[in-house]
Amino acid sequence: MRSILCITVCVLFFTFGSYASNSDSTQRQKSCIFKKYPPLRDSITLQLVLRNQEARFGRKFLRASGLVFGFEAASLGLLFALPETVSNWDKSKTIDWTGNYKRAYRILPVVDRDAWFINYLGHPYQGAYTYNSIRSQGAKIWQSALFTTGHTLFWEYGIEAGMEQPSVQDLIITPGAGMLLGELFHFATIAMARNGYKWYEKAFVVVFNPMFAINNGFKFATQKKPPTNVGGL
Repeated sequence: MRSILCITVCVLFFTFGSYASNSDSTQRQKSCIFKKYPPLRDSITLQLVLRNQEARFGRKFLRASGLVFGFEAASLGLLFALPETVSNWDKSKTIDWTGNYKRAYRILPVVDRDAWFINYLGHPYQGAYTYNSIRSQGAKIWQSALFTTGHTLFWEYGIEAGMEQPSVQDLIITPGAGMLLGELFHFATIAMARNGYKWYEKAFVVVFNPMFAINNGFKFATQKKPPTNVGGL
């Protein structure tokens, strides 16, 4: 169920985030003769230039964390609003946040009984968009992998532990499968970008790699044509 909630939130974030990405400018833009529409292409190598690609890792980390926290907060609110048969959260026990957190840190993670599509589709999807929240800004693979692992631990022990015991499947599958899927989606997104995005490719990116859409948008910068030599010199 969380996967469905995440996809819904992704589409909403993309709608507003794409506008924000169009207003961002980088030092590379200043040195190139491109219109200011991300993603850009380098004027010499013609390689795709991602948002914050040349920024320090700290800036990428803060932006990615803000996006992931926004997704998680929205998911948390929706899960609270849904019936217990969907969320599998015993709301009568969520009142005792302090006791739940103590148990989470004193007792080993448990094997949860969530539906297979939540554990093996929803959590890999969650890991993939977490991975690409920073990978789509030009972060290295190992940086994105560590970022995904850290946010998974934070979700399980910093947020969800107040409602239920951390899950073995979630701790392993979310970062593990998420990294693999995330890099696959990132590779496919970059490959599709080489010739510009068709409508169905945009739909694919919005659903499976929404963080790229939020961070970079779909409009390519067009190189201005040099002025025509009227004098014939």
